[in-house]
Amino acid sequence: MIMLAADIGGTNSRFSMFSVEGRKPVYKCGVVISSKQEEFSHLLNKLFTCWPVEWTELARASRVVFAAAGPVREGRIEMTNADFAVDEEQIRNFFPDADVRLMNDFEAQAWACLSPVLETAERMLPGSGADAPVFTGASPVAVVGAGTGLGAAWLMPGERPRVLPSEAGHMSFPFDIRDEEECAFAAFLAGESPMLPTAGHVLSGSGLAKLHEFFTGKVEDPAHFTASMAFPASDTCRLFARFYGRFCRMAALSLLPQAVVIAGGVAEKTPCLVRHEEFSREFVRAAGAHGEFLSRVPVWLNRHPQSGLWGAAEAGAMLAHAGEEH
Repeated sequence: MIMLAADIGGTNSRFSMFSVEGRKPVYKCGVVISSKQEEFSHLLNKLFTCWPVEWTELARASRVVFAAAGPVREGRIEMTNADFAVDEEQIRNFFPDADVRLMNDFEAQAWACLSPVLETAERMLPGSGADAPVFTGASPVAVVGAGTGLGAAWLMPGERPRVLPSEAGHMSFPFDIRDEEECAFAAFLAGESPMLPTAGHVLSGSGLAKLHEFFTGKVEDPAHFTASMAFPASDTCRLFARFYGRFCRMAALSLLPQAVVIAGGVAEKTPCLVRHEEFSREFVRAAGAHGEFLSRVPVWLNRHPQSGLWGAAEAGAMLAHAGEEH
């Protein structure tokens, strides 16, 4: 079976063709295209004109799996970081004979835990069982990540793994009301929006920029100030790391996973934000048995740039295998 998988981002979109062999996707070829398109159909047209081999091979795909940032509703993903919506019907116009599946980008990141990209993941907090793989099938894996927004999903165990997507980034963020610094930052954020600050407002590229502005008074792009050699020792890095550790702790306590995997562009580009001691301190900050449980949960950092693409391919291969059994 020939499958086309895609990870549609706000800046670039990655497309790759896979064959499915022995229940697993096998990479054949691919292309990266700018997502700065006025219409989703323009992006698909560009795919056919830029495809690196004969386009008729592309048209033979019998399964198409696209991942994009945003919830899937009635066959569409209204993207949070692009000007167009990913639309299932438009995909079928280009691939009329294919089975089409859309998924949230962090649903794909969770599926990527079953793919080769996790072989390059960095184990930041050892937990227990230092030689254990990320996913053994015994219990869930929580996958979280800050980027343009904040995503979270859970890879669930079973004879046939499945993924629980979420919109956890839209939950109100739990600032510590006993901490004057956190309360001041919460008030700073609240003063700029009629909504209560969400986890995505705090843990995202824009949240990092706001935290930097709070401490320095400077309005700057994160790419500028995180490049400084002084950034790892800054108050911005310290408090963002604490907030990230807190959200990962919440994810770990929600479904008691065997591991937490951090993905997303913020940690990919600036890993000191999650390597900071404040992250690990906050992650395990819980009383009694809860603290003991958290100390046993390993935390991994996945910085692979094609993680979402491989996750979409893993999901497509799993769906193909499920179809063969029925």
